[in-house]
Amino acid sequence: MTARRILGTGFVAVLLALGGCTSSGSSGVATAVTPTPTDLLASSAAAMSEVSSAHFVLTVAGELPSITVQQAEGDLTAAGDAQGTASIVQFGQLIEAEFVLVGGQLYLKGPTGGFSQVPAALAGSVYDPSAILNPDKGVAKVLGSVTNPAITGTDGDDWVVTGTVPADVAGGLVPGLNTDVEAQFTIAMAGAQLSGAVFTLDGADGKPATVTVDLSGLNAPVSITAPG
Repeated sequence: MTARRILGTGFVAVLLALGGCTSSGSSGVATAVTPTPTDLLASSAAAMSEVSSAHFVLTVAGELPSITVQQAEGDLTAAGDAQGTASIVQFGQLIEAEFVLVGGQLYLKGPTGGFSQVPAALAGSVYDPSAILNPDKGVAKVLGSVTNPAITGTDGDDWVVTGTVPADVAGGLVPGLNTDVEAQFTIAMAGAQLSGAVFTLDGADGKPATVTVDLSGLNAPVSITAPG
């Protein structure tokens, strides 16, 4: 065999070896292997059940009179403590409030005055952010209950998954979601943690309405104490 043929054969072997190591697109950049949507959701449910804390943002868009909270943002722990701010519709008016939920006790502060302790059951009737990391009714439960799932694309380093969430499961995460809802989830390719969920349903005006839950700062240190 000539030197030229030896070099040529060796070059082809190197290319074949490299091609077998990674999956790449036309640009030559390695891409992640696409999992099945069922496996991805199961992995994400397991990952989220282990999350100890998170920063959350809840946003409601459209006419959904059964949902009194319109926006909420804050920090929460898997132990059930949470603190932040919320915009709530009360008697037809939008009220801004601060909340602290710690040790099963709920404290609210309206536009004026200081914090007042109120029955913790009130949080569940309006919006209980501690439900997000609750394995029995939070995002882990939601992810494990999706029907007809499909991976519809990617968003940076995340998979985008769609499917239907049963009414009883959706209502556990956001009180007022009392019908089956179409959902879209953004799930990290590495680690399968959830960064966002969008629930779409018919609004009271006949137009689509959405409830969006965004999560960040997973497992970051969070300290929540009762107001002094």
